[in-house]
Amino acid sequence: MKIAGIVAEYNPFHNGHKYQIQATRQAGAEGIVAVMSGDCVQRGSAAVFSKYDRAQAAIRNGADLVIELPCPFSCSNSEVFARSAVRLLAGLGEDVVTTLSFGCESGDRNALEQAAEISAMLENSQQVRELLSQGKTYPQAMYEASIGLYGRTAEEIFSTPNNVLAVEYIKAAKRIAPWLVPYAVKREAVAHDSQAESGDFASASHIRELIKEGGEWQKFVPYDFEGCKPSFTRQAGREMLFKLCTASREDFLALPDCDEHLANRFMSVVSSCPETMDIFEQRIKSKNITMARVRRMVLHLVLGIRKDDIRQVPYGRILAFNRTGTRILAQAENRTLEYDTSLKKLEDISDHAKRVAFLEKNAVRLRETAAYGRCISNEYARKITIT
Repeated sequence: MKIAGIVAEYNPFHNGHKYQIQATRQAGAEGIVAVMSGDCVQRGSAAVFSKYDRAQAAIRNGADLVIELPCPFSCSNSEVFARSAVRLLAGLGEDVVTTLSFGCESGDRNALEQAAEISAMLENSQQVRELLSQGKTYPQAMYEASIGLYGRTAEEIFSTPNNVLAVEYIKAAKRIAPWLVPYAVKREAVAHDSQAESGDFASASHIRELIKEGGEWQKFVPYDFEGCKPSFTRQAGREMLFKLCTASREDFLALPDCDEHLANRFMSVVSSCPETMDIFEQRIKSKNITMARVRRMVLHLVLGIRKDDIRQVPYGRILAFNRTGTRILAQAENRTLEYDTSLKKLEDISDHAKRVAFLEKNAVRLRETAAYGRCISNEYARKITIT
């Protein structure tokens, strides 16, 4: 059985995601393994719907097996996010998942692989180190260094978010699972984060905004989310602000991607007594500090994520599967990671596994705290989707 892997947040699962799965099947995939972010996502917020609701939507619309990318990896920078997700696909065993499908702005596999080679050559270069020392983010440093050396060839790839992620997927696959063949699905209809609509297609960010504002969003998703309680991080704004305003400089320094300059900046903003989370984040943001990076660091502090938590993903928690998913698991005889539906079994693997499970439970609590009609669930007792 030819199996493809897809890395996604499905925040929420929409028609564009269904299109990608269909395109991947048309390219020859007989089974689809989706590695999906848990209850906190890369843009530094809680997911709009729970991981169980999103996993069920994926299974009902073409995926066969959904594996959780847990916190802290799901809300890390693009390099950590991609590396951890590829590790979860590779952990099923060599030559089980053989295709890595991703949506991106380019759709040109050759150009993306060339960009991945450029990125690999530059990542520890003097040019990138100098740009990082100036306060640039890693993507910004890579973008500027690559354009300086390779001009428009690199600019077309490194200037758009899904292309940047695609490059990180390819780099991670070459290092971790060289048997994974990239398959690029060109993004159609609407751009990433666009507020435009095109027929039954809209970006995930636009759909989330419609959900938040009570607009008409159902036609953009191929699944009935009725009864699912949406979550918006600002609903927990006061609790988050309290956590930030009672943090020490050492707390900020312990955060992934935080240096002395940023720690001092956080402390300065704390001392200004911001009234809301929006004000806090706007005062931190600068030309070289993107809002996504600010929100990730805020999320890391609120959830308790530290630099030493960013290690290899320790296990794969199964969130949903169908009969084909069962066959995929049976085919994965030579696994290099543990996969299970039981969080209790997985967290007992090691101290690191227990720590990751703890952080993902924190992510669940934040999403529930920020949900309309708040509820508190037991992660150990949650039932997964089997179809």
